[in-house]
Amino acid sequence: MIQIGALRVSFERREIQRNGLVVRVGARAFDVLEVLYRANGAVLSKDAIMDAVWPGAIVEENRLQVHVAALRKLLGEERDLIKTLAGRGYMLVVRQPPEGGAPQAGHSTAAAVPPPPMPPLPPMRIAPLIGREAEIARIVEQLEHVAVTTVVGAGGIGKTSLARHVAREMQGRHGRAVCFVELNKASSRESMLATLAEALDLQSESGVPGEDAICSAVAASNGLLVLDNAEHVIDEVASFVDTLVARHHGARLLVTSREPLHIRAETVLRLEPLAVPERGLSVDAILAHSAVALFLHRARALAPDCARDEASVALVAEICRRLEGLPLAIELAAARVATLGVEGVASRLDDRLNLLTGGLRSILPRHQTLRATFEWSYMLLDSASRIVFRRSGCFAGTFTFEAVCAVTAEPGMSIAVIVSSLSELATKSLLNVEFRGAIAVYRLTESTRAYALEKLRDEGESQGVATRHVRYMRKRIEENGPFVAQPEHDCADVSARLSLDDARNAYDWAFSDDGDKVLGVALAGALVGTLLSASHVQECRQRAQRALAALDTLPAGSVDAVCEMKLCAAYATSLLHVGDDMGQAVALWERVLRLARAADDGEFAADALWGLWNTMQSSGDIHTSMRYATRFQHAAASCDSPWRRWLAEQTIAISLHCCGEHEQARERLERTVEAFTTLGHNVPSRGWLTVYPLIYARGTLARIALLQCQPAKAMQLVESTLELIRSDALEPSLSHVLAVVAVPIALDCGEEQAAANYLALLRSQATSHRLEIWLDYAECLAAKRDMLGGRPQAALERLEPTLQRLASRGFRRVVTPFVVLHAQALAHAGRFEEARARLDDALVNARANGERYFAPELQRARGWLELRRASQRGTPVEETTRREEAGRRLLGEAVSMARADGAPLWELRATLDLAAFELDNGETARAAAALEGLAGLRAELALAAGAPDYQRLIALTKALQAQGTPRAERLAPQ
Repeated sequence: MIQIGALRVSFERREIQRNGLVVRVGARAFDVLEVLYRANGAVLSKDAIMDAVWPGAIVEENRLQVHVAALRKLLGEERDLIKTLAGRGYMLVVRQPPEGGAPQAGHSTAAAVPPPPMPPLPPMRIAPLIGREAEIARIVEQLEHVAVTTVVGAGGIGKTSLARHVAREMQGRHGRAVCFVELNKASSRESMLATLAEALDLQSESGVPGEDAICSAVAASNGLLVLDNAEHVIDEVASFVDTLVARHHGARLLVTSREPLHIRAETVLRLEPLAVPERGLSVDAILAHSAVALFLHRARALAPDCARDEASVALVAEICRRLEGLPLAIELAAARVATLGVEGVASRLDDRLNLLTGGLRSILPRHQTLRATFEWSYMLLDSASRIVFRRSGCFAGTFTFEAVCAVTAEPGMSIAVIVSSLSELATKSLLNVEFRGAIAVYRLTESTRAYALEKLRDEGESQGVATRHVRYMRKRIEENGPFVAQPEHDCADVSARLSLDDARNAYDWAFSDDGDKVLGVALAGALVGTLLSASHVQECRQRAQRALAALDTLPAGSVDAVCEMKLCAAYATSLLHVGDDMGQAVALWERVLRLARAADDGEFAADALWGLWNTMQSSGDIHTSMRYATRFQHAAASCDSPWRRWLAEQTIAISLHCCGEHEQARERLERTVEAFTTLGHNVPSRGWLTVYPLIYARGTLARIALLQCQPAKAMQLVESTLELIRSDALEPSLSHVLAVVAVPIALDCGEEQAAANYLALLRSQATSHRLEIWLDYAECLAAKRDMLGGRPQAALERLEPTLQRLASRGFRRVVTPFVVLHAQALAHAGRFEEARARLDDALVNARANGERYFAPELQRARGWLELRRASQRGTPVEETTRREEAGRRLLGEAVSMARADGAPLWELRATLDLAAFELDNGETARAAAALEGLAGLRAELALAAGAPDYQRLIALTKALQAQGTPRAERLAPQ
């Protein structure tokens, strides 16, 4: 037997042993080993080997490669005994025999000198790599199985640092030789080969060693070849790597580039930004994110005491979010902390290209500033891709292929060129591609966009591109329509949803000093409806107000009437929720009505009538609102829209409810609910219809159910109404329903926890969306809770300033209950004259404006106030008698009014006030007689056991029973 490395081979017995044990190998592989051995160290061509092993047969070369690979696997650590010589063939390394002995495999003969081994990895000081542990482990594991791994990512993402750490890991832990080649100075195939030869320590008398010699050297070393920064010679590197892998299947290469090689043997690892924290996290959670850890590591190396408090850590998180986890940008920003502090860096990120400079001197020049990093990639683009890239900077958020064609493309630029440019930008990591279902959308990072805009300015294209952008955004929104605030609508058009950020950006430019106000007003007309439908009520008010102010300075006819009507309608609608003057909203809707009639636009005229009805409802003018409801119904009858006709029916029903016609209103509203449910998607996408009609109808039905002493039904309607509100279009629908329906009904039904939850949500929503009206309303509802909890002074402190603000804004929608609360709180404080004046004023206004809904409650409060004053110590007997008589009369009138209106809740409260007064004055018979009048309500009242009014009734009946009042047993609710 002969020795080949650790193997003992008998060609006679065709047997191979390792450590005394027979190992198995295929017959053809054994034949290849014998042919190589008998060549005695000579190089055999592939054809010679295949002719010897497969005589007379036509064999593909890869079959030989498979058997050579099997032999190398068998040799294990001595796999290099079988050498591949590029372009020549294979050889088995043998050693010179001892004198008189046979040759043995294992040492080279003088005639077959292998190429020199890879030079050792030069000493490098490698900084800690934060947040890339998983990527290092993945690449190291991958290199054991695949020939080529290409790390791809944007400039500054950390590809070189990652490659250095992988190289160290492969060399230190896995014992593999590593050659790290920096290609940053290479500019051609020749210079690339020269760089490789220098790194491999290859020399040639004829100059730069050729590709064959370099491939042979890499193959002979059996090490890892790292090619760093390959993007600027990507074609040359791809060709070399493809050749190397084809000749030497055992080769292992790690390539870093801003784009892949696009060869068959390549496995791509796209390096993503570091993890950045979301808003609202705790300090510990923020510190756990790798982007923040990198920032603090770099910043504290220069300023050890920086960012030690909670506020500073939160600012660091914001910086990392705005830099979108890009390691280079984070390191450059952190380096500025020593000079500017964390707050200074955060406040200057809008000028990031000038701020983020001064990288380490030891790194490449293009990594020493953020601008230089982008410049490197930009210069690698062809001319068409440069045009598309810099003009894409006008898009603030995600954008579609259609937007690219409309805004960035040169006239006459073909679709194929645009597709190719987008592909190149994505390949070079300058453009992010995302998918929304089947639709591809694009996005520039904030830093990349800053550079694109700078190049746009440098080329003098800013004005023209911005103008095209504004026109495109207006067209896009008008074609897709604003979002529709209805639960069935899913806003399936991705491009419509994506337009909002860019429309804002286009609007801001149009109204800037360099912009075009005519285009801006036209865009605003399209934008404001979308803002309303997307819950941006305050923003809608601001943008509509600015556009209308600009419109009033433009020559007549600069903008069409439809645009002007849209602006006025959206502005008027937003005023009802953000806390401005109701009178201004009326004037705006009247302006819409005039314009619509002049343009013979029946639909807009109908919308204006609905808007006037809604505004009059909010200002408490029920008489006028009913007139507008009637006019709207007449206008809707002439429109070819079932939806609009049912909306008109609803306005009539709600006005009837406010006039005290609750049963008729209920019947009409139930019909409209059924109709709107059936109509489903067939709802016009008018942004100023901020509260979806079905929500409006069910909310009003919930109030009527409560008035009719059906609290279980009322709460059920509250819950079903809230379920109708879509999560992507909450405001102002949600605040309206919570304030006017959910919270007050829950309080009156004794559902304290539900009321608390609804009130907390109302405050949160109104605060985040800056809906001042509903914030004031939340304060009034909190005052009601205070009163029910026996804290009249706390209620008084809330109500006085809040009601004053609501009155100054002209907002009186469902405010009368808070006026009653205020009067009661004043009475508890002994301020009787103020309380009486408040109630008298409210009653006068209600009569003047036709508001009958709360009239019984106002009358009840006046009677309660007279009886309370009569009970005060020191009141003269004559005055006491007069006030008692007035109180009983007013409470009796309240009961009669409530019965006439079909509002048993008001009847119950007036009756309880009278019975409680009589009982307190020892008039048990009168108290019992008053409660006996509620006999017809007891069945319904039994359903509201937790309600405050019901609890009062229980307490009174028990008190009468305790005093042995005749017929007291019959007074208890069933």
